Amino acid sequence: MLVGGLSPMMRKLSLKLYKEGHRIYVLSGNRNPSNHYDYAFEKYDFPYDSASIEEVFQSVNPDVTILLGAFDGNLSGEDPKREAIQYAAGLQNILLSWSALEKGRLIYLSSAEVYGNSHQIPVTESIRPVPRGIRPLMLFQGEESCRFYQEQLKKDVLILRVDRIHDVPKDRREAAFGICQRKCLDAFRNGAVSYRKNHKYGLTYMGDAVESIYKLVACESHKYGFYHISSGEAYSELQIAEAIGKYLGKELEKIDNTLEEQNSVILSNERIKEEFGFQIWCEPEETIQKTLSYMKKHSGRFLDRTHPGLDIWHRIYFKTMELFGALVPYIENLILFIPFFMLNNRATGSQFFSKIDFYLIYVLLFAVVHGQRQATFSALLAAAGYLFRQMYNQSGITVVTDYNTYVWIAEIFILGLVVGYMKDQLQFLKEEKEQEVDFLSERVTDIADINDSNLRVKEGLITQVVNYDYSFGTVYDLVEQLEEDHPAKILFHAIELIQNVMDCQDVSLYRINEEEYARLFGYTSIKAASMRHTVHLPDKAPLYEAFSRREVYLNRDMDPEYPMMAYCIFEEEKMEMMILLWSIPFERMTIDESNRLIITSKLIQKAVKRSAAYLDLLRNERYQDESPALKPEAFEELVHTYYGAGEKNLTEYILLRVISAEAGMEKAGLIISGMLRDTDYIGYRNDGNLYILLTSTDRTGCGFVQKNLEKKGIRTLISEEMGL
Repeated sequence: MLVGGLSPMMRKLSLKLYKEGHRIYVLSGNRNPSNHYDYAFEKYDFPYDSASIEEVFQSVNPDVTILLGAFDGNLSGEDPKREAIQYAAGLQNILLSWSALEKGRLIYLSSAEVYGNSHQIPVTESIRPVPRGIRPLMLFQGEESCRFYQEQLKKDVLILRVDRIHDVPKDRREAAFGICQRKCLDAFRNGAVSYRKNHKYGLTYMGDAVESIYKLVACESHKYGFYHISSGEAYSELQIAEAIGKYLGKELEKIDNTLEEQNSVILSNERIKEEFGFQIWCEPEETIQKTLSYMKKHSGRFLDRTHPGLDIWHRIYFKTMELFGALVPYIENLILFIPFFMLNNRATGSQFFSKIDFYLIYVLLFAVVHGQRQATFSALLAAAGYLFRQMYNQSGITVVTDYNTYVWIAEIFILGLVVGYMKDQLQFLKEEKEQEVDFLSERVTDIADINDSNLRVKEGLITQVVNYDYSFGTVYDLVEQLEEDHPAKILFHAIELIQNVMDCQDVSLYRINEEEYARLFGYTSIKAASMRHTVHLPDKAPLYEAFSRREVYLNRDMDPEYPMMAYCIFEEEKMEMMILLWSIPFERMTIDESNRLIITSKLIQKAVKRSAAYLDLLRNERYQDESPALKPEAFEELVHTYYGAGEKNLTEYILLRVISAEAGMEKAGLIISGMLRDTDYIGYRNDGNLYILLTSTDRTGCGFVQKNLEKKGIRTLISEEMGL
C-alpha cells in the first residue's frame, strides 16, 4: 500500500513495484477522484484522519506499507502550518490503523531537510537532526512517531531519509520538487540562474532512490531501522549553474547570491551500501542535459502563455483558448436567453403566468452569478426580446414611443446593474480579504523565519558565553606554561594547545623557509596532513594572498583542498610558521575565533623566540667544539622530544646512525650538515655514535637521504631504538 498524494516519487515507485509483479493499493489522502494513479489495483480517496482508514487497512491487509512523507503530493506548501497539523494528526491515525493488523512492514520516507544545521562531512544515521522550519519539523515529528512503534512496540518499521532528488520533470509542477529542476526552469524561462557557492547538496537520481527503496521493500530482514539514501557526492549550486550554462543553448546570466551562511548537508550512504549495495546510474549533469532538452521540446508545459520564448503554435493555441474563455459567459448568456424568450412568449397569453416577468428573472440570475457586465448584456438581450414580442400585435413606432416600454427597460437595467454591482463588490471584498490573508500569512512566515534565525544567533551566543573556557587571559596563562628548553618541544605542546583552545581536532603546523617553502612540522590527524609534507606557498594562492595581507585565511568557499582557517606567523617581514585548522565549523568562522587564533599564535611565537634566544646563549655548551653536531646531552633531549611527539601521532621522524665515513667522523658532520634541511639535526648520543634526526620524514624519504649520503662516502643505518 502506497500512502500519499500524486507526485513524481509516487509514479516512479508505482512503476517499479508494478514491474516487479506486486499488487498496488493507494491511499490518496484526499477526496479528489480526478487524480489518476497509474498501475494502482485499487485507490481509496480518504483523508488521512478519516475514521474509515482502519477499515481500509483491514480490507487491504498489506504486506508492506509505504508512507511517502516528504514526497507526499498532498503537502503543497501553500499553508505549511495547517498542512503540518493535519498531517501529524493523519499520520497518527494511519500508524494506529496499521499497527492493529499485527503484521507487515511500514516504511516512512523522510528527507535531508530534517538536518537544519550545516555539516562539513557526510551525515551518518547516528547524527540526530536539528530541524529548522515548519516542514522539516513536521518530517522529524513523523520520524519520531514511527520510531516509537519501532523501538517501543517492536514493530517492523523502517525510516528512510532520502537526499535531494534530481530527475527530468514533466511539467512546471514537477519542476518544483528538486533544486536541479527549479534551477533549470528558472534558466529556461528567464535566461538567468542564481547560485550560492557555499550551498552543497548530495544530489541523488530518482531511479537510484527508488531502486534502494525497493531493496528494503523486498528484503526478508534488515540490520537497522534507519537508512540514508544518497549518492554521497557533494554538488554545489555553482556546479549546477555551470552545467545549465553548458547545455542551455543560449547565453545564461549567472547571479552570485553567495552569503556568509553556509549550507552543506550530504547524507552518508555507507550503511545501505554495505548491506544492500548502492549504484549511481545517472549523474546530475546528465539529468540537467535531459531536462533542458525536454523543456525545449515541450515548452508549452513549462512556459506561461505570455512568455516570449513560446513557439508560434503554442501562442496561437493559448490565444484561441483565451479568446474562447472570454466568450464562454456571453455564449452561455445567449443560449439561456432562448428558453427564457420562449417562456416569456408562452406566458404572455396565459391566464396564470402572464404576471410573471421571466426577463426580470433572467437578468437577475446573471447579475447574481456573473456580476454587472453579464447583467448589462442580459438586460440588452431581454430588452431586445421584449421589443420583438411587443411588435407581434403593435407597430414598431407604437412600441418604441410607448411610455411603458421605457419604464420596463429602465426597471430591467436598474435592477440588473444594482444587483450586478453588489455582486462585483462582494467579490472584490472577498478577493481583497483573501489577498490580505495571503499577505499576512506571508508576513507570519517571514516573521517565523526571522525568529528562527534570531534563535540560532541567540543559541550561538549563549553557547559562546557558556562555553567560553578560553578567554584571552586564560590563553595567555596556558601559553606561559610552554616554558621548555627547546623550541621543538614548545611547538609540539603548542599544537595540542591550539587543538584545545580552538576546539579543533585536525590541526597542523608548518615551518616556512626563506624560499617560501612550508615544511610540515607536526599534525594531529591524517586529515590535518592532507596538504602534503612540503608546500610552495605561492602555489596556494588563497592562502598566500591572505598571509601577505597578514590576515586569517577563512575557507568560505568550502574548498576541500584548503583548511577551514589558517594563520601565518611572521618574524619581521619573513614568514616563519603557519597554523592550519581543518575542522572548524562554518558558523565559527567569526572575528572572535580569528582573534583568538591570532593571539594564541603570537603568544606561542613569543615563547618560541624566548626559548631560541636562550639556546643561542648556550650554543657553546650544546655543540661539539666547532662541529654542527650536538653534544650527547642536548641531542638525547631532542630525540626524546620527537619520540614523545611520535607516540602521540603528532609527527613522523627517522633516526639514522652513521656507520662509517670515508672522510672521518669529524669531517662527516660538516658534510652531513650541508646536505640537510634547516629542520633536521645531527648529534652524538650516549653510545658515542653520530646520529642524524630527519624530521617530518617517512622511510621512503629517508631512502633518498641515505642514497645521497652514500655518494659522499657516508654509510648510515636506520636506528631501531626509542621505538623506531
